[in-house]
Amino acid sequence: MAHLGINMNNDIEKDFNLGGSIDRALSGDYELKATAVFQEAWKHTISHFLSFSPAIVALMFVQLAIFYIALKLQLGDPAIILDAVIDPEAFTPQVVESIFIANFSYEVISAPIYAGICLMAMSHVAGLQTKVRHIGKGLQFTVPVILVTLFSLMLQGIAGMLLPFLSIYFSLAFSNSILLICDKKVPPMQSLLLSLRAVNKKIFVVASIYLMVMLMFIVAAMMYGIGLIFVLPFFFHVKGIIYREMFGIKLKVIASDRPNSDDDNSNGDSNNDGNNSNDGNKNKNPQVFDA
Repeated sequence: MAHLGINMNNDIEKDFNLGGSIDRALSGDYELKATAVFQEAWKHTISHFLSFSPAIVALMFVQLAIFYIALKLQLGDPAIILDAVIDPEAFTPQVVESIFIANFSYEVISAPIYAGICLMAMSHVAGLQTKVRHIGKGLQFTVPVILVTLFSLMLQGIAGMLLPFLSIYFSLAFSNSILLICDKKVPPMQSLLLSLRAVNKKIFVVASIYLMVMLMFIVAAMMYGIGLIFVLPFFFHVKGIIYREMFGIKLKVIASDRPNSDDDNSNGDSNNDGNNSNDGNKNKNPQVFDA
């Protein structure tokens, strides 16, 4: 529901939801077409490529650093893994366990940065611009994001030991939980349940979309990883579009009568930079993404 108010600076503020809503998501009253999702995701990938790619590269470096440190703490020399690849007999249970723990560690520890990337992609599909520094937007949700990531990975791991298919299912079912925490301020456990219930309404469509994305990752990896330059931002935009169509994106419009100043143009982490007109020194395009 939209909310209208006036702040102390006589600015008129209005909150509204772009796309779906929680009620519509839970009732299955939303539409997802793979072709339309891919076309829009590709458009956003190209239009935001230069501003979005550095943030994704930063996320990859953070994750690789955590993975390396976790392996070094357990094995002493991470090069043992390369030896194990060459000589299968060197692939001991200790090496397998170390890789599993390192993978688990980087996913949990880097979760707030990952959330920032998701928020950036979400703002793109809402028609807003972002900057590299917005990768830190997820840090304000560090505790709930880490908790939901931890619980999700544990549940996927347990399910995977029983039946591998269940692990894949839960990874799809919980795919919207982080954005629900950051955008809708939903508690961690509730975000998992809401995401699961909403995805179940269109499980085959969602599964087909992510299956195609997974195939794109495989093809990109076969191209010596060069294709990941495009596939990674494409994946995050697909994720943002699915979330928008299911739950909607919370936006805030601020109509201001104040003249623009240098401070106004430099403030606001999520303002739609570059769209403000100088005609009459008024703020003509006041959309703000409020993470």
